[in-house]
Amino acid sequence: MKKVLPIKAPRPVKYEPIPVYELLTDMSEYSRLMIDLAYYSVVVNDSSLAYEVQRVEDKLDAAWSLLVMQASLAVKTVHDAEEMVSVYRMANALDKLSDSAADIAMLVLRGTGISEQVRAALLESEEVIARITVKNKAYEGFSIDRLYEMMTGFNIIAIRREDHWIINPDEDTEIKVGDILIVRGTFDSLSLVAKMLGDEIALRKPSTNVVEEKLAKKIAYLKNISDVMIDLAFHAIVNNDKIAANEVLNLEEVVDDLAYKMILYILSEYNGEPEEKAGLMSFVTSMENIADAATELIVPLASSLPIHPIVRRVEEESIEQVARLKIPEGFKERTLESLALDDLGVLVIALYRNNKIIPMPKPSTIVKPGDVLLIKYYSGTEANLIEKLESLNIEYEGIEEEEE
Repeated sequence: MKKVLPIKAPRPVKYEPIPVYELLTDMSEYSRLMIDLAYYSVVVNDSSLAYEVQRVEDKLDAAWSLLVMQASLAVKTVHDAEEMVSVYRMANALDKLSDSAADIAMLVLRGTGISEQVRAALLESEEVIARITVKNKAYEGFSIDRLYEMMTGFNIIAIRREDHWIINPDEDTEIKVGDILIVRGTFDSLSLVAKMLGDEIALRKPSTNVVEEKLAKKIAYLKNISDVMIDLAFHAIVNNDKIAANEVLNLEEVVDDLAYKMILYILSEYNGEPEEKAGLMSFVTSMENIADAATELIVPLASSLPIHPIVRRVEEESIEQVARLKIPEGFKERTLESLALDDLGVLVIALYRNNKIIPMPKPSTIVKPGDVLLIKYYSGTEANLIEKLESLNIEYEGIEEEEE
Protein backbone atom coordinates (compact mmCIF):
# COMPACT_ATOMS: atom_id res chain seq x y z
CA MET A 1 0.00 0.00 0.00
CA LYS A 2 1.41 3.36 -1.02
CA LYS A 3 2.08 5.75 1.85
CA VAL A 4 0.13 9.01 1.91
CA LEU A 5 2.59 11.82 2.60
CA PRO A 6 1.64 15.25 3.99
CA ILE A 7 1.20 17.89 1.30
CA LYS A 8 3.87 20.59 1.63
CA ALA A 9 1.76 23.62 0.74
CA PRO A 10 2.17 26.92 2.62
CA ARG A 11 -0.86 28.05 4.60
CA PRO A 12 -2.37 31.45 3.73
CA VAL A 13 -0.81 34.15 5.90
CA LYS A 14 -2.26 37.59 6.64
CA TYR A 15 -0.71 40.24 8.85
CA GLU A 16 -1.54 40.03 12.55
CA PRO A 17 -0.22 42.48 15.18
CA ILE A 18 1.72 39.84 17.14
CA PRO A 19 4.86 41.12 18.95
CA VAL A 20 8.20 40.07 17.46
CA TYR A 21 9.30 38.76 20.87
CA GLU A 22 6.30 36.42 21.08
CA LEU A 23 6.82 35.09 17.54
CA LEU A 24 10.56 34.61 18.02
CA THR A 25 10.03 32.87 21.36
CA ASP A 26 7.60 30.38 19.79
CA MET A 27 9.98 29.74 16.90
CA SER A 28 12.90 29.20 19.29
CA GLU A 29 11.00 26.79 21.55
CA TYR A 30 9.34 24.77 18.83
CA SER A 31 12.18 24.53 16.31
CA ARG A 32 14.61 22.96 18.79
CA LEU A 33 11.83 20.81 20.16
CA MET A 34 11.08 19.59 16.63
CA ILE A 35 14.67 18.43 16.15
CA ASP A 36 14.42 16.19 19.22
CA LEU A 37 11.01 14.85 18.19
CA ALA A 38 12.20 14.20 14.64
CA TYR A 39 15.25 12.29 15.85
CA TYR A 40 13.10 10.26 18.20
CA SER A 41 10.50 9.51 15.52
CA VAL A 42 13.33 7.92 13.52
CA VAL A 43 14.67 5.96 16.51
CA VAL A 44 11.28 4.36 17.29
CA ASN A 45 9.94 4.55 13.72
CA ASP A 46 6.80 6.41 14.92
CA SER A 47 4.82 7.81 11.99
CA SER A 48 2.26 9.60 14.20
CA LEU A 49 5.05 11.59 15.86
CA ALA A 50 6.59 12.29 12.45
CA TYR A 51 3.25 13.73 11.29
CA GLU A 52 3.20 16.01 14.34
CA VAL A 53 6.64 17.34 13.37
CA GLN A 54 5.28 18.19 9.92
CA ARG A 55 2.27 19.94 11.46
CA VAL A 56 4.42 22.09 13.74
CA GLU A 57 6.72 22.97 10.84
CA ASP A 58 3.74 24.37 8.95
CA LYS A 59 2.94 26.54 11.98
CA LEU A 60 6.52 27.85 12.16
CA ASP A 61 6.58 28.70 8.46
CA ALA A 62 3.59 30.99 9.06
CA ALA A 63 5.27 32.45 12.19
CA TRP A 64 8.35 33.33 10.12
CA SER A 65 6.24 35.33 7.64
CA LEU A 66 4.41 37.16 10.43
CA LEU A 67 7.70 37.95 12.16
CA VAL A 68 9.23 39.45 9.01
CA MET A 69 6.15 41.67 8.56
CA GLN A 70 6.14 42.86 12.18
CA ALA A 71 9.92 43.39 12.31
CA SER A 72 9.85 45.40 9.09
CA LEU A 73 7.28 47.76 10.57
CA ALA A 74 9.50 48.32 13.62
CA VAL A 75 12.49 49.67 11.67
CA LYS A 76 12.67 53.47 11.85
CA THR A 77 16.40 54.34 11.88
CA VAL A 78 19.72 53.00 10.61
CA HIS A 79 20.49 51.66 14.08
CA ASP A 80 17.13 49.87 14.13
CA ALA A 81 17.99 48.28 10.77
CA GLU A 82 21.41 47.13 12.00
CA GLU A 83 19.94 45.57 15.14
CA MET A 84 17.11 43.96 13.19
CA VAL A 85 19.63 41.94 11.16
CA SER A 86 20.14 39.70 14.21
CA VAL A 87 16.37 39.16 14.49
CA TYR A 88 16.09 38.19 10.82
CA ARG A 89 19.13 35.93 11.07
CA MET A 90 17.76 34.20 14.16
CA ALA A 91 14.36 33.72 12.52
CA ASN A 92 16.02 32.30 9.39
CA ALA A 93 18.18 29.96 11.47
CA LEU A 94 15.19 28.70 13.45
CA ASP A 95 13.28 28.21 10.19
CA LYS A 96 16.22 26.11 8.91
CA LEU A 97 16.06 24.01 12.09
CA SER A 98 12.36 23.33 11.61
CA ASP A 99 12.89 22.50 7.93
CA SER A 100 15.67 20.06 8.86
CA ALA A 101 13.45 18.45 11.49
CA ALA A 102 10.65 18.03 8.93
CA ASP A 103 13.10 16.44 6.47
CA ILE A 104 14.28 13.97 9.12
CA ALA A 105 10.71 13.08 10.08
CA MET A 106 9.82 12.60 6.42
CA LEU A 107 12.17 9.59 6.36
CA VAL A 108 9.74 7.84 8.71
CA LEU A 109 6.70 8.83 6.65
CA ARG A 110 8.34 7.56 3.48
CA GLY A 111 9.02 4.24 5.17
CA THR A 112 12.75 4.48 4.55
CA GLY A 113 14.10 1.31 6.08
CA ILE A 114 17.01 2.62 8.13
CA SER A 115 18.44 -0.29 10.09
CA GLU A 116 17.90 -0.66 13.82
CA GLN A 117 21.65 -0.41 14.38
CA VAL A 118 21.90 2.98 12.74
CA ARG A 119 18.69 4.29 14.36
CA ALA A 120 20.02 3.25 17.75
CA ALA A 121 23.05 5.48 17.17
CA LEU A 122 20.86 8.48 17.97
CA LEU A 123 20.57 7.16 21.51
CA GLU A 124 24.35 7.49 21.85
CA SER A 125 24.07 11.27 22.10
CA GLU A 126 25.20 13.27 25.11
CA GLU A 127 21.57 14.19 25.74
CA VAL A 128 19.18 11.21 25.73
CA ILE A 129 15.60 11.26 24.46
CA ALA A 130 13.45 8.51 25.94
CA ARG A 131 9.87 7.28 26.16
CA ILE A 132 8.47 6.89 29.69
CA THR A 133 5.02 5.46 30.39
CA VAL A 134 3.24 6.73 33.51
CA LYS A 135 2.37 3.55 35.45
CA ASN A 136 2.51 4.67 39.09
CA LYS A 137 -1.03 5.65 40.09
CA ALA A 138 0.34 7.83 42.90
CA TYR A 139 1.27 10.46 40.28
CA GLU A 140 -2.12 10.60 38.58
CA GLY A 141 -3.08 14.28 38.24
CA PHE A 142 0.38 15.65 39.05
CA SER A 143 1.25 18.75 37.03
CA ILE A 144 4.47 18.84 35.05
CA ASP A 145 5.60 21.77 37.18
CA ARG A 146 5.13 19.64 40.30
CA LEU A 147 7.27 16.88 38.76
CA TYR A 148 9.98 19.45 38.01
CA GLU A 149 9.91 20.53 41.66
CA MET A 150 10.38 16.92 42.78
CA MET A 151 13.20 16.07 40.40
CA THR A 152 15.55 18.06 38.20
CA GLY A 153 17.58 17.55 35.05
CA PHE A 154 14.87 16.55 32.59
CA ASN A 155 12.34 18.15 30.27
CA ILE A 156 9.03 16.71 29.05
CA ILE A 157 8.81 17.73 25.40
CA ALA A 158 5.68 15.83 24.36
CA ILE A 159 2.92 13.59 25.73
CA ARG A 160 1.10 10.84 23.83
CA ARG A 161 -2.36 10.46 25.37
CA GLU A 162 -4.42 7.70 23.80
CA ASP A 163 -4.47 8.59 20.10
CA HIS A 164 -3.29 12.22 20.16
CA TRP A 165 -0.16 14.22 20.96
CA ILE A 166 0.40 17.18 23.26
CA ILE A 167 3.49 18.96 21.92
CA ASN A 168 5.50 21.20 24.25
CA PRO A 169 3.00 20.81 27.13
CA ASP A 170 2.48 23.68 29.57
CA GLU A 171 3.86 23.23 33.06
CA ASP A 172 0.33 23.14 34.48
CA THR A 173 -0.56 20.14 32.26
CA GLU A 174 -1.53 17.20 34.46
CA ILE A 175 -0.26 13.72 33.66
CA LYS A 176 -2.44 10.62 33.68
CA VAL A 177 -1.74 6.94 34.13
CA GLY A 178 -1.12 5.51 30.68
CA ASP A 179 0.38 8.72 29.29
CA ILE A 180 3.54 8.22 27.26
CA LEU A 181 6.02 10.98 28.00
CA ILE A 182 8.76 11.90 25.54
CA VAL A 183 11.50 13.20 27.80
CA ARG A 184 15.02 14.53 27.27
CA GLY A 185 17.91 14.81 29.69
CA THR A 186 20.93 12.78 30.78
CA PHE A 187 20.52 9.01 31.04
CA ASP A 188 20.94 9.08 34.84
CA SER A 189 18.28 11.75 35.37
CA LEU A 190 15.80 10.05 33.02
CA SER A 191 16.34 6.69 34.71
CA LEU A 192 15.35 8.24 38.05
CA VAL A 193 12.25 9.86 36.54
CA ALA A 194 11.22 6.58 34.91
CA LYS A 195 11.64 4.71 38.20
CA MET A 196 9.54 7.31 40.03
CA LEU A 197 6.72 6.96 37.47
CA GLY A 198 6.82 3.16 37.59
CA ASP A 199 8.67 2.53 34.33
CA GLU A 200 12.25 1.87 33.27
CA ILE A 201 14.46 2.97 30.40
CA ALA A 202 16.01 0.26 28.32
CA LEU A 203 18.37 1.55 25.68
CA ARG A 204 18.97 -1.60 23.67
CA LYS A 205 22.30 -2.07 21.95
CA PRO A 206 21.57 -4.23 18.90
CA SER A 207 24.29 -6.41 17.43
CA THR A 208 26.18 -4.71 14.62
CA ASN A 209 28.75 -5.53 12.00
CA VAL A 210 31.89 -3.42 11.61
CA VAL A 211 30.51 -1.22 8.81
CA GLU A 212 27.21 -0.53 10.62
CA GLU A 213 28.99 0.24 13.88
CA LYS A 214 31.38 2.65 12.19
CA LEU A 215 28.52 4.47 10.46
CA ALA A 216 26.47 4.54 13.67
CA LYS A 217 29.34 6.18 15.56
CA LYS A 218 29.78 8.77 12.82
CA ILE A 219 26.08 9.63 12.92
CA ALA A 220 26.12 9.99 16.72
CA TYR A 221 29.22 12.20 16.50
CA LEU A 222 27.71 14.37 13.76
CA LYS A 223 24.52 14.83 15.80
CA ASN A 224 26.50 15.79 18.90
CA ILE A 225 28.56 18.36 16.98
CA SER A 226 25.50 19.97 15.40
CA ASP A 227 23.78 20.11 18.83
CA VAL A 228 26.84 21.74 20.41
CA MET A 229 27.06 24.26 17.56
CA ILE A 230 23.50 25.43 18.25
CA ASP A 231 24.25 25.78 21.98
CA LEU A 232 27.52 27.63 21.32
CA ALA A 233 25.84 29.96 18.83
CA PHE A 234 23.08 30.99 21.23
CA HIS A 235 25.62 31.44 24.02
CA ALA A 236 27.76 33.61 21.73
CA ILE A 237 24.99 36.03 20.75
CA VAL A 238 23.69 36.39 24.31
CA ASN A 239 27.13 36.96 25.85
CA ASN A 240 28.92 38.66 22.94
CA ASP A 241 31.42 35.77 23.03
CA LYS A 242 33.46 35.98 19.84
CA ILE A 243 35.62 33.00 20.84
CA ALA A 244 32.50 30.82 20.85
CA ALA A 245 31.32 32.41 17.60
CA ASN A 246 34.64 31.60 15.91
CA GLU A 247 34.42 28.02 17.17
CA VAL A 248 31.00 27.69 15.53
CA LEU A 249 32.61 28.72 12.24
CA ASN A 250 35.43 26.20 12.77
CA LEU A 251 32.98 23.42 13.58
CA GLU A 252 30.98 24.17 10.45
CA GLU A 253 34.04 23.24 8.37
CA VAL A 254 34.43 20.05 10.43
CA VAL A 255 30.77 19.15 9.83
CA ASP A 256 30.94 19.89 6.09
CA ASP A 257 34.02 17.65 5.73
CA LEU A 258 32.54 14.90 7.90
CA ALA A 259 29.20 14.95 6.04
CA TYR A 260 30.99 14.66 2.67
CA LYS A 261 33.08 11.70 3.88
CA MET A 262 30.01 10.02 5.39
CA ILE A 263 28.11 10.20 2.10
CA LEU A 264 31.10 8.65 0.29
CA TYR A 265 31.23 5.94 2.98
CA ILE A 266 27.52 5.18 2.59
CA LEU A 267 27.88 4.89 -1.18
CA SER A 268 31.03 2.78 -1.16
CA GLU A 269 31.01 0.71 2.03
CA TYR A 270 27.53 0.47 3.49
CA ASN A 271 25.77 -2.75 2.48
CA GLY A 272 22.17 -1.53 2.43
CA GLU A 273 19.33 -1.28 -0.04
CA PRO A 274 19.33 1.78 -2.35
CA GLU A 275 16.33 3.21 -0.48
CA GLU A 276 18.14 2.99 2.86
CA LYS A 277 21.29 4.54 1.41
CA ALA A 278 19.25 7.43 0.02
CA GLY A 279 17.58 7.88 3.42
CA LEU A 280 20.91 7.89 5.24
CA MET A 281 22.35 10.49 2.87
CA SER A 282 19.25 12.65 3.37
CA PHE A 283 19.68 12.24 7.13
CA VAL A 284 23.32 13.34 6.97
CA THR A 285 22.37 16.35 4.83
CA SER A 286 19.72 17.38 7.36
CA MET A 287 22.27 17.34 10.19
CA GLU A 288 24.61 19.41 8.03
CA ASN A 289 21.77 21.91 7.56
CA ILE A 290 21.37 22.12 11.35
CA ALA A 291 25.04 23.08 11.59
CA ASP A 292 24.48 25.71 8.89
CA ALA A 293 21.64 27.15 10.98
CA ALA A 294 24.04 27.58 13.91
CA THR A 295 26.42 29.45 11.64
CA GLU A 296 23.66 31.79 10.50
CA LEU A 297 22.93 32.68 14.12
CA ILE A 298 26.40 34.10 14.74
CA VAL A 299 26.78 36.03 11.47
CA PRO A 300 25.71 39.39 13.00
CA LEU A 301 28.19 38.96 15.87
CA ALA A 302 30.98 37.93 13.49
CA SER A 303 30.12 40.98 11.33
CA SER A 304 30.31 43.32 14.37
CA LEU A 305 26.63 44.22 14.06
CA PRO A 306 24.65 44.99 17.25
CA ILE A 307 22.49 42.19 18.66
CA HIS A 308 18.87 43.22 19.15
CA PRO A 309 17.77 43.08 22.83
CA ILE A 310 14.84 40.86 21.83
CA VAL A 311 17.24 38.16 20.62
CA ARG A 312 19.05 38.12 23.95
CA ARG A 313 15.80 38.19 25.89
CA VAL A 314 14.39 35.20 24.01
CA GLU A 315 17.45 33.12 24.86
CA GLU A 316 17.75 34.31 28.44
CA GLU A 317 14.18 33.14 29.11
CA SER A 318 14.54 29.78 27.34
CA ILE A 319 14.06 26.57 29.33
CA GLU A 320 17.55 25.54 28.20
CA GLN A 321 20.16 27.79 29.79
CA VAL A 322 23.90 28.10 29.17
CA ALA A 323 26.29 29.20 31.93
CA ARG A 324 30.04 29.60 32.51
CA LEU A 325 31.86 27.84 35.32
CA LYS A 326 35.25 29.23 36.38
CA ILE A 327 37.71 26.77 37.90
CA PRO A 328 39.62 28.74 40.58
CA GLU A 329 43.31 28.71 41.40
CA GLY A 330 44.11 26.06 43.95
CA PHE A 331 41.46 23.69 42.57
CA LYS A 332 42.65 20.08 42.76
CA GLU A 333 42.78 18.63 39.26
CA ARG A 334 40.21 15.93 38.60
CA THR A 335 38.27 14.40 35.73
CA LEU A 336 35.18 16.02 34.33
CA GLU A 337 33.21 12.88 35.14
CA SER A 338 34.15 13.07 38.82
CA LEU A 339 32.38 16.44 39.14
CA ALA A 340 29.11 14.47 38.72
CA LEU A 341 27.32 17.39 37.08
CA ASP A 342 25.32 14.99 34.92
CA ASP A 343 23.48 13.88 38.06
CA LEU A 344 21.63 17.20 37.77
CA GLY A 345 21.04 16.83 34.05
CA VAL A 346 23.90 19.23 33.27
CA LEU A 347 25.80 18.85 29.99
CA VAL A 348 29.29 20.26 29.54
CA ILE A 349 29.29 21.51 25.96
CA ALA A 350 32.73 23.13 25.82
CA LEU A 351 35.91 23.79 27.79
CA TYR A 352 37.90 27.02 27.45
CA ARG A 353 41.63 26.75 28.17
CA ASN A 354 44.34 29.31 27.30
CA ASN A 355 42.12 31.17 24.80
CA LYS A 356 41.28 27.91 23.05
CA ILE A 357 38.00 26.04 23.12
CA ILE A 358 37.46 22.29 23.27
CA PRO A 359 33.92 21.33 22.17
CA MET A 360 32.33 18.22 23.69
CA PRO A 361 35.09 17.41 26.23
CA LYS A 362 35.24 13.72 27.18
CA PRO A 363 34.33 12.51 30.70
CA SER A 364 38.01 11.61 31.17
CA THR A 365 39.12 15.21 30.43
CA ILE A 366 41.15 16.63 33.32
CA VAL A 367 39.73 19.88 34.71
CA LYS A 368 42.50 22.30 35.70
CA PRO A 369 42.71 25.65 37.55
CA GLY A 370 41.96 28.51 35.16
CA ASP A 371 39.66 26.40 32.96
CA VAL A 372 36.21 27.68 32.06
CA LEU A 373 33.42 25.17 31.47
CA LEU A 374 30.45 26.06 29.33
CA ILE A 375 27.44 24.08 30.55
CA LYS A 376 23.83 23.61 29.53
CA TYR A 377 21.18 23.10 32.17
CA TYR A 378 17.41 23.25 32.46
CA SER A 379 15.64 26.22 33.98
CA GLY A 380 14.33 25.28 37.42
CA THR A 381 17.46 23.41 38.51
CA GLU A 382 19.33 26.55 39.63
CA ALA A 383 19.10 25.96 43.41
CA ASN A 384 20.48 22.41 43.26
CA LEU A 385 23.13 23.41 40.73
CA ILE A 386 24.35 26.35 42.79
CA GLU A 387 24.54 24.14 45.88
CA LYS A 388 26.57 21.59 43.94
CA LEU A 389 28.99 24.17 42.51
CA GLU A 390 29.54 25.83 45.86
CA SER A 391 30.34 22.45 47.41
CA LEU A 392 32.99 22.00 44.69
CA ASN A 393 34.29 25.58 45.21
CA ILE A 394 33.60 26.37 41.54
CA GLU A 395 32.69 29.93 40.54
CA TYR A 396 29.78 30.49 38.16
CA GLU A 397 28.28 33.12 35.87
CA GLY A 398 24.81 33.14 34.35
CA ILE A 399 23.04 31.08 37.03
CA GLU A 400 20.53 32.95 39.14
CA GLU A 401 18.26 31.25 41.63
CA GLU A 402 14.60 32.08 41.02
CA GLU A 403 12.93 34.23 43.66
CA GLU A 404 10.03 32.73 45.58
